[in-house]
Amino acid sequence: MLTQSYDLDRIRLRVLSLGAGVQSTTLALMAAHGEVTPMPDLAVFANTGWEPARIYEHLEWLASDNVLPFPIHVVSAGNIRDGLMRGARGERWASIPAFTRTVTPAGTRIIHYDEDADGEKRPVGQRVLERDEVAIGMITRQCTTEYKLEPIRRHVRIMAGLSGLRSPGYPVVEQWIGISSDEAIRMKPSFQA
Repeated sequence: MLTQSYDLDRIRLRVLSLGAGVQSTTLALMAAHGEVTPMPDLAVFANTGWEPARIYEHLEWLASDNVLPFPIHVVSAGNIRDGLMRGARGERWASIPAFTRTVTPAGTRIIHYDEDADGEKRPVGQRVLERDEVAIGMITRQCTTEYKLEPIRRHVRIMAGLSGLRSPGYPVVEQWIGISSDEAIRMKPSFQA
């Protein structure tokens, strides 16, 4: 756990970001049993509208009586599947962490470039592919920001009484995010205001 470097008396709201996966559920249940303190005021689940059925079933269980002593607020920026369908029609969409597979067929002429003394790219050679060349990569992901982080941030600002206001120069919200030690690379301080 990171060392707190803020005035606890100024905290207006404690929020658990709930993805309904292993890490956030564990953190929610630990808080419910007093194993991590202080108790969150609420949990926020960002519904993308296209989560696996088991996530919705688990969320329903977490929200049922006698599981968590704090409410779960559900927020949404719309259905991510609808956004993907808009993207298929050539409209704007928030990309998901999808993988692409590009095949460059045998016989394709590949030109090699280098920079000249003026920094301009100039062809310096070429080659012809003898066999198909396959490249696999992941497209840039925007969905986490648009369908999870932003809806949660907006809701938290409303709940903290900051909607439409400039943020104070000190933290007033403590937001919990469950990250296990095998994902420690994801830990970083928030610069959210």
